[in-house]
Amino acid sequence: MKAVSERYDGFIILIAEDNEENYAYLKIACTRAGFEVLHAKTGSEAVRLCAEHPEICLVLMDGMMPEMTGYEATIKIKQSMPSIPIVILTAFVSQTSINNAVVCGCNDYLAKPIGLNEIFMTIKKWVIKPVSP
Repeated sequence: MKAVSERYDGFIILIAEDNEENYAYLKIACTRAGFEVLHAKTGSEAVRLCAEHPEICLVLMDGMMPEMTGYEATIKIKQSMPSIPIVILTAFVSQTSINNAVVCGCNDYLAKPIGLNEIFMTIKKWVIKPVSP
């Protein structure tokens, strides 16, 4: 894994991923970039962690999670935190899954496997807000 040139120190990100290998890949990349990482292994845990940690600046959400899908979890999270950016991550790429992501309120959509450049371009788009003059 190559080094990340940009730093995101002070930002907290939630990775909602039940697959340990996928989580480890994302965690290593994000912590090397300076993010503090929280981890949810189920959709309901993602909802709970968002409620307990309003300082989370972004959620990377697996679409297929135990107990509650990532799409269902997104709907619940957006009810109480409508401005939090949620990026759905899925291996099941179809027009239906893209539509589901839009309908449930996801801000973005990434298809697995995900490269580091893709991850950080997406994170930067939603976390680093342009400063108005």
